[in-house]
Parts: sequence; structure tokens; C-alpha cells
Amino acid sequence: MENHFRALEQEINNLRAHQKPIIELLKKSILLKEKFVNKAKWVEIMTAAGLSKEDMMKWHQKFEEMEPEEHQKFLESLDITQDEITAIRSL
Repeated sequence: MENHFRALEQEINNLRAHQKPIIELLKKSILLKEKFVNKAKWVEIMTAAGLSKEDMMKWHQKFEEMEPEEHQKFLESLDITQDEITAIRSL
């Protein structure tokens, strides 16, 4: 049981490590002003970083939990529809 909790804690720390630079960019409005990435490119980046679809879902869940307003801004910056944003935020 203790090993399971340690593994979960490590997974959460990994997800937070992926989120932190994005949140900082959003706070500086770099992603929002530049629009240098769309959804397809973002998925490609996350996949190249070693995240599975399940990891990406967890990443979004934690982003939403920790920084809901910044998560909304980030999703909008990817030029996806409001319906898709709503679906992602409700994961």
C-alpha cells in the first residue's frame, strides 16, 4: 500500500513538473499573445515528452484542479471549440 502511495505521489509530481512552465508562460501571456501552438502540435509535444493519452487526461485534471482560470486560457489559446474546452475541463 505504501509503495502504491509513493508511486501516485511521484506521478502527481511529474504532472506538476509538466504544468509549471506552462502556467508561468500563461501568466506572462506568452502563449496567449503568440499563438505558436495549436491542439495538434500540443498533443505532438506531449506525446514526444512521453505522455500517454491517460497521462494527458491526468495532466488536464490536475491543471484544472490547481489553476482552473489558467487552464481555460491555455485551452482557448489552442484554438479549440468551446464545446471541446468544456469536455476537457470536465474530465
